Amino acid sequence: MLWSIRRVRGVKVPARPADILVAVVVAFGVGGCGSSMKVATDYDKAANFAPLKTYSWRNGTPLANPLMSQRVVAAIDAQLKEKGLTRVDSGGDVSVTYHAAAEHSMDVQSFSSGSTYSCWGGCSTSTTVTPVTTGTLIVDLVDAKNDKMLWRGTASDTVSDNPKENEQKIHDGVKKMFSNFPPKG
Repeated sequence: MLWSIRRVRGVKVPARPADILVAVVVAFGVGGCGSSMKVATDYDKAANFAPLKTYSWRNGTPLANPLMSQRVVAAIDAQLKEKGLTRVDSGGDVSVTYHAAAEHSMDVQSFSSGSTYSCWGGCSTSTTVTPVTTGTLIVDLVDAKNDKMLWRGTASDTVSDNPKENEQKIHDGVKKMFSNFPPKG
């Protein structure tokens, strides 16, 4: 297949492999192959977070991988400690739980060569289909006295095959969740 670059005077000059590589990298870069982490929080506007000093864990929907589950708990513990809360085995002011889920989808990307208006000299389209797993982490803080939801944080991002990368995503997501905790009116 002959790749070509159309010049102003109508002369076709073969494209170098380096030019093609740059075009593909730019196309994928613009297509959003970077991090797509989404983080959101919500809370009870009437809740008073000032008296909360301790927290206890309760069961949620943990990750199937116990190592990753430990990393999630450690990341949440670190953020709550940074915010001045102390973990106790039971009887905390708030109960903390997390829920994890995964959604599987397909990422379809196409790259075309040739002019926008015509295909003189040939056109080609290349399509790749990549399976993508998006993980979602939900953290809930519940008033231990009346079992009323006080705060919820969610984070979602693509899951990698690399455990270190996933650990970093967990850390980043939890940190972003708690960046404005406790909420201020």
